[in-house]
Formats: sequence, C-alpha cells, structure tokens
Amino acid sequence: MPKPSPWSVALVATLSLSLGGAGLAAGAGAASATPTSAASATSAAASSSPTAFVAPNGHTYDLVTGVTDDPRAAALVARAMASLPAGWQARRQAAVARLGVEASAPREALERAIDPTQYQCAPTRLDAYVGGILAKVDRPTLSKLIGLGALDMPTYDTLLFGSSSDPLYALTKGSRNELTTSFRAAQKFWDTDGSNISLMAMHGDVLRDPARVARVYVVLYGLPQAYAAQLADYVVGLVASDPGLDGGDNPIFTLNAFAFSAEGDPDPLAATIPDKLVFGDGMLDALDAIGVGDVGPRAVIGHEYGHHVQYDKHLFASPLTGPEATRRTELMADAFGTYFVTHKRGLALNTARVLQAEQSFYQVGDCSFTSEGHHGTPNQRLRASTWGASVAAQAQKQGQVLPSLTLDAQFESALPTFVAPDA
Repeated sequence: MPKPSPWSVALVATLSLSLGGAGLAAGAGAASATPTSAASATSAAASSSPTAFVAPNGHTYDLVTGVTDDPRAAALVARAMASLPAGWQARRQAAVARLGVEASAPREALERAIDPTQYQCAPTRLDAYVGGILAKVDRPTLSKLIGLGALDMPTYDTLLFGSSSDPLYALTKGSRNELTTSFRAAQKFWDTDGSNISLMAMHGDVLRDPARVARVYVVLYGLPQAYAAQLADYVVGLVASDPGLDGGDNPIFTLNAFAFSAEGDPDPLAATIPDKLVFGDGMLDALDAIGVGDVGPRAVIGHEYGHHVQYDKHLFASPLTGPEATRRTELMADAFGTYFVTHKRGLALNTARVLQAEQSFYQVGDCSFTSEGHHGTPNQRLRASTWGASVAAQAQKQGQVLPSLTLDAQFESALPTFVAPDA
C-alpha cells in the first residue's frame, strides 16, 4: 500500500511562529541570535523553496524543510529538536512508513503534479471540491497543520485506537445501513476469510480532543508525554481558531477511506492493530458533492475490500517497484471492486450507473508519475474499473464468482492495456 507523507520536521517552527514566544517548554525563553552569515544562507534557502510562505511578520517559513530566515524561530527549532528522543528523524520516518496507510485524497489534491505530455490528466471535480472546502480556510493555518501532521490525525487516531464497538468510531446514522450491508456482502462474496475485519468510521472530532491527539503523538511518533500534551493543545487550539475548519469537521480531515492489515508484519506496533476498513466522513461528503452519492460509497467499499483480498491472497507481491508497484495494486483494487459491485452475486448494481459512478475513482486518479503513492491516472483507473465490470458481465449467465487468484491472473494479463499511454 502507498505510504503516508512523512511528518514535517518543521513542527517546532510552526509552533514558534504562532505561539509568539510562549512556545513549548523546550523552546521557551530568549534565544541567541543566528550568526549573520548563517541567517543570510537560511534566508536564501527559505525564500527560494516552492513550499515556503511569507508570514505576516515578514519572515519566510518552509513547512517541509523547516528552513526559516527568522533567527528566533531557527534557534527554537534547534533547541526543540535537541529535546526530542535520540534519532528522532529516523524514528519519525520509520513510524509513518511502518503502517502503510494510503496517502489521503486531500493531500493528493493539494499537491497534484500535472504532466500532460503522455497521459490525459487535468484538474478534476475532486480538485474543485477540495478548493471549495478550503476556500474559507486561512492558508497559513493550513500550512501549519500540514507541517504538524494534523491533516492526517483522524486517520492515525482511527487506525491505532479505533474499534467498531467504540461509539467514537461508529458509522454515521445516514450511512450505517448502506455501508454495513455492502461490507457484509463483500465478506460473503470473496473466497477469503474476512470475519476478522472491522468496519468503522473516521470522524474529525479527534481534533477537538487534546488527549486523543496527544496519544497519537506518543504512540506513533514516540514523543514524550509532556511534550505531546503541549503539542496537542496547540493543534486543537489552532483548529478551533479558524472557523473555516469547523472544529475539525471540515471534510478535508476525513476525505479518505482505507483498508489495513498487519498480517505477516513483524512490526510490534502494527501487530497490535486488528484488520480494518475505515470510511471517512469527508469521503461521504465528497461523493455526494460530486454527484455519485447514490452508488459511490458502495463502490468505495468494493475498492477497499479489494485491498483486503490482496492482503489475504498476498497479491501485493510483484516484480514492479516504486510508483509502478503502487499503481498496479490500486488498479487491481479498482478492478476487483467493480467486479464485486456489478456482479450478479455481489451487489448487483446497475452496470451503467456504476460505470458513471466510477467517477469517484476517476476523480482521485493522479498524474504524479514519480510519487511512491501513484494510484494511476484517471483514465487508467477508469479502464481498470470498466474491465472489472465486463468480467462480471461475462459470468452473469452462470452466476459464477471467479476465484480471486483466477481473477488476479486475468488482471495481470490485462494490466498493460490499462497503463498504455493515452496518446
């Protein structure tokens, strides 16, 4: 599965920028000035970075690299970094990579890289939707939250601590029956044992609860409890300070759905997490907004359950590497999901409408060809979904459900046609 983006090293830079000197205990008090030569170099590096922004105080801050021309902030960064656990950077990168959660759709929409030279790829309705829900959000605030890892906080909270029996992670009333019925149908449809998979929701209310935010920082990132508590208070306050974020209920925080399994993973943290299929409130909102709310949620369930079939049958393994490997697994999940939702013994949804609703997959196609999280272009994803529906249609007369490994073999044969250039 694609890995989430690493948490930025600039978390303390954002703290120093917004706390105005009160800061964390590690950075409180006066800081020594940065030498002039170092400040000049830092200023040039920060101002030339595409991920940097100029704050109202006139200083430039890069929330990806942590570089700033603010000498006080730079000193706070150095002091705060010194207070973190030994080998923090390596531990941080390992922590976000170890769980293998798909990169969130909002991050992909925010960071979309368009390359039209070979593949037809342009801004989609999802991009327009994301732009709309961010229209009233203060951009410096958003940059700080990205740097602090807060955009994915509901994802990690649900992954690490969510339970289908906990009301905090219950599906919303309006979606519960549809999602649960579709999920149970998938469990019966596939030749895999899905009895250990829990279906649950992801809500943004975690960003109103400092204790829940702090435990993510402690468990996933290894921060000391006291430091994590201060950081959590800051994040919750930052979210509350911007009305556009709606106290964490802005869909940008939960615009994702993902499958997780730690089967065969030797990592002790991953081993404690049961198999899950998580559906974010923001994803439901987005599917409604782009006009596929009638079929889209069930198609997403089909796609994510397709990943669980891959886990169970060890279908992630392939000779491909990097972006091509991720693209293969995502296109397979598109194909498997559509096969299930249109099959006579699956959800038996209207094929024409499902293929229209595959726009819900099309919209999260991307053209970031070199990204480790590359899901495939919109056209590639639509081809894979259309193929899945056609295989289901061919089996309708017999009512036969192909064994998952047989379907995989057919998919592997068809894959080159899915990824062929558009032009």
